[in-house]
Amino acid sequence: MKKSSAFALPVFLILMAASGAGFAQDTTLIITHNKVQVVTDPSQGVKAYPAEVVFPKPDVAFRKVNILVTFQCPDAMQCGEWDYIDYINLIGKDPAGKDYKYEIARLITPYGRFFGTKWFFTFKADVTEFSGLLRDKATIEYVHSGYESDKTCGWKISVAFEFVTGPPVANILSVLPMWNGQFPYGDSTDNIEKYLNTKYVQVSGKTRLMRLRVIQTGHGMDEQENCAEFCSKYRDILFDGKTAEHRDIWMKCGTNPVYPQAGTWIYDRANWCPGCMVNPEHFDLFVEPGSSHSIDINMEPYIVKRGKPSANYVFSSFLIQYDKPKATADAAIEEILAPSAHENFSRMNPIGYDSKILIKNNGTAPLKSLKIDYGLAGQKPMVYNWTGNLAFGKSEEVFLPGILYSDKATSAFTVTLNKPNGKSDAYAGDNRMSSVFTAPPVYPSKFTLICKTNKDTAQTAWKITDAVGKVWAQKKEDEFKSSTEYKDTISLPDGHYTLLVTDKGGDGLEFWANPRGGMGFVRLVSADGQLIKVFGSDFGNEIFQSFTVDSKKPDYAKQDAWVLVYPHRPTLNTTLMLHFNSPTTVKARLNTQDGKPLQEITWIDVTQGSYLIDLSNYADGIYMLELKYAGQTENIRLKKARGR
Repeated sequence: MKKSSAFALPVFLILMAASGAGFAQDTTLIITHNKVQVVTDPSQGVKAYPAEVVFPKPDVAFRKVNILVTFQCPDAMQCGEWDYIDYINLIGKDPAGKDYKYEIARLITPYGRFFGTKWFFTFKADVTEFSGLLRDKATIEYVHSGYESDKTCGWKISVAFEFVTGPPVANILSVLPMWNGQFPYGDSTDNIEKYLNTKYVQVSGKTRLMRLRVIQTGHGMDEQENCAEFCSKYRDILFDGKTAEHRDIWMKCGTNPVYPQAGTWIYDRANWCPGCMVNPEHFDLFVEPGSSHSIDINMEPYIVKRGKPSANYVFSSFLIQYDKPKATADAAIEEILAPSAHENFSRMNPIGYDSKILIKNNGTAPLKSLKIDYGLAGQKPMVYNWTGNLAFGKSEEVFLPGILYSDKATSAFTVTLNKPNGKSDAYAGDNRMSSVFTAPPVYPSKFTLICKTNKDTAQTAWKITDAVGKVWAQKKEDEFKSSTEYKDTISLPDGHYTLLVTDKGGDGLEFWANPRGGMGFVRLVSADGQLIKVFGSDFGNEIFQSFTVDSKKPDYAKQDAWVLVYPHRPTLNTTLMLHFNSPTTVKARLNTQDGKPLQEITWIDVTQGSYLIDLSNYADGIYMLELKYAGQTENIRLKKARGR
């Protein structure tokens, strides 16, 4: 077991702190796992990586605690291939000296087979409910599940805890485990309600607030409805017999920021997506000291009548008791979603207008009004007067109107919250936050949007809008024919714009599991034929691209090269599609999986074109296509299968 401390900060965490949100309060970062290589134990299906750590002393007050988990590809190995459940457990002793192991965070690994050596992603979750236990000596256990090879693939992970200094919203009195474990679903002989039994709680003489914290994900795939991973079922949470929440345990995955992946990343699932941190849910109930209460969770009734039951839901849940919250009027900014340089918000960034933040009410009175100042460093702040009705402990996304423009490539963007309900905020430390604004690319006033459709033409559409919502150009789903290339000339005055490409099917213009759908693409080309931007075809639900047209800046954004191979799973051959802004020599070599060369082809002075790579004389199997051009090398994995 290794020991960890707050020293030796990894480079990626420094970069993350610089690019992400900045708190007004002091922040302490404690690292428990520093670039640890994790692999499965195929014989057991689970492998633990514990680390001893010294957390802050109990007498230091913290407003908030976040956990940060960074994934990278391991040295001399591929990234992991499958969407496995990984758990992060806190191991220690309670005040009575009794051992405990609490799951405080859960994430699902991405399909990472095609991730490169430079790929990394930092996941984040709020673990403030455990701040009273994250003190002094403890053990953080990272548990990696799965059965893939432990010799050829895995992950390099780092785990850190971000302690934000400040008075707690309310003092934690106790943490009580509730429903924890993997429970069967749909089995008539082993009903899930046997495990989700009603809990009866008598609160302490100081308790004024109870919070139920729940992490729940569905897994398994039965023959009847593909439950529980791929079936949407509702869940009820009841306090004292009354429904506190009724919702489907379901998550949309087509806008996952970890994309594209080498598996079925776009498929919606039971409260999780491949490559995501599972967000904990919170349910608050104000109570009288010493009172008694019942708490219950019920799942939608479901019995498997065809095939064997295999569905299950995995629960981690705790009841936290607090004393009386300290403030009546207390607003906080939780996140700056846009503008932001954090990878979690990459699919909604960069932006040139309409900022987006997440606010929270930490006061006991409903939050009904708020003055918000925001803007870029060195510029006059804009003001937005928000109104609503936000209950204690609840959060809400807020759009902040207005143009964001700077001559600098990056600039600080700052938001300050003022006057909750017209009063002074009880704690100003979490009223201010900064993020990194990255200027959107500059495009020429006239360019061509090239959209090649795939065979699913009733799904694709695009439009270009400006900062006030005016549509300057668009093509709707019913204007497209299948497998057709459309070229639309776009002419725009100086201003700020957004291109939005949508796919109703949620599988972009190309997805490996839909080979019959074929492949399409979206490209932007200047009037003189220069490549401006090519968007990846495997985009799930949408492409979001902000841009600026500025006649004072003649040097517009360019993408020097576009290289695409399709299909990756050929039956006889595949096609190499190329577009370069200057004549380029391209060398292609087809190798067996173990590196034996089979054929080599060279194309000289290529600017645009499509070229056939013939695999018809080779047996079914895995091949590697090595491409060299303009000082770059790409290795593309091909899986040939005639019987597909």
